[in-house]
Amino acid sequence: MAIDDDPVHRPAGGMQAADLSDLRFDLLCGMACRMLGMAAATIQVQGTSKVWHAAGSASAADAQQAGGARDAGLLGEDDRLIASMPFGDGGVGRFSLFGAASRVLGIHEWRQFEQFAALATAQLRLFELAQGALRRESDFRLLAESATDTIIRGNLDGVRQYVSPSVEDLLGYQPSQLLGRRAIELTHPDDVPAFKALMQEVRAGRLVDGRSEQRQRHKDGSWVWLEASIRLTRDRHTGRPDGYVTTVRGIGHRKQVEARLKHLAQVDDLTGLPNRAAFAASLDLAIERVRHEGGRFVLFYMDLDGFKRVNDTLGHAAGDAVLREAAARLQASLRESDRVFRMGGDEFTALSDGRGGLETIAQAQRLIAEIARPFVIDAAHISIGLSVGAACGPEHGQEAARLLECADRALYSAKKAGKNTVRLYDAGAGT
Repeated sequence: MAIDDDPVHRPAGGMQAADLSDLRFDLLCGMACRMLGMAAATIQVQGTSKVWHAAGSASAADAQQAGGARDAGLLGEDDRLIASMPFGDGGVGRFSLFGAASRVLGIHEWRQFEQFAALATAQLRLFELAQGALRRESDFRLLAESATDTIIRGNLDGVRQYVSPSVEDLLGYQPSQLLGRRAIELTHPDDVPAFKALMQEVRAGRLVDGRSEQRQRHKDGSWVWLEASIRLTRDRHTGRPDGYVTTVRGIGHRKQVEARLKHLAQVDDLTGLPNRAAFAASLDLAIERVRHEGGRFVLFYMDLDGFKRVNDTLGHAAGDAVLREAAARLQASLRESDRVFRMGGDEFTALSDGRGGLETIAQAQRLIAEIARPFVIDAAHISIGLSVGAACGPEHGQEAARLLECADRALYSAKKAGKNTVRLYDAGAGT
């Protein structure tokens, strides 16, 4: 949740505080709390009084909104600032973590925190680009009035009676080619139900003002994202609904920005694999699927053996190259329906449909064999290994945290057994 900004306070320069209301830094704070085990996390941006925050517990999440984590009741008496990191150009933002006084971030957790800060930077930059585009569009519309948007007049049946000339730039059609036709004829099949429901409200005279986002087919066959603002019109003598007027504009750039933000939140920048957040969502879906449909799946928890030596002797550039190649090998070793995730550092997970037992062991051994092949980085031959722990859902657990714990214990057992091997979780053996 984003804390309401002070309506009196406005920054000296840059974006106004109200412009930031659509940024979902609260989701990023929540992810940081869950993944790093923090009581609370906050994000602030210079020049605004807005503070985004999230708490690590349900009770804290219901706390009264206020300007800081402690003022909002997100923290206990023993909680304190654990870590704080600037982000954005010139350090315009600050990402802070709060937790128990005894809490200390480990090396992997610092790297994860740095990744969160990098994600916040990327979101802020893309948001500023989008805001700049929207402001420029607004200024242009103010100067040119309605000439820059396509204006359409239609009757209650949705039949177009007037289409402005700018539709040619938008959809490639001459206005005369669209007169007497309905917009739904060009609407993408996936968007038809929502658009149909909107037009039914217009036809019934219940919708005064409405807004619709949909894809319509361009004359060249491509799909164009449109935003339509629609207003019901009434007969000036009887007051009865007699049709609608809508202004339509393209929002393709905005959709690209939204898609990029979604991509950043779900993908590891270094390897291109789905990240920890995507893994958490996928694991929940896998559990839900077997709960309703039956079947089972396997959770692999993997750690590269000897990877630290690569960084220490050859440098981080070589280490990054090894991580990218290892990620590609792991994904290529599994079936197309299986997914590999990077959890951070040299840790990976994978979700696979399977029967467990010997089949799971065989899958893991294929992964180990792939990583055992030498990596050739800048003419250097690098050898590392892979330890794998595996747990099966639902028999080893029906909750995400429990399954992850079982796989982690199995991984620890594999490491203890001499590394470069696999262990399947065994409740009886305590692994």
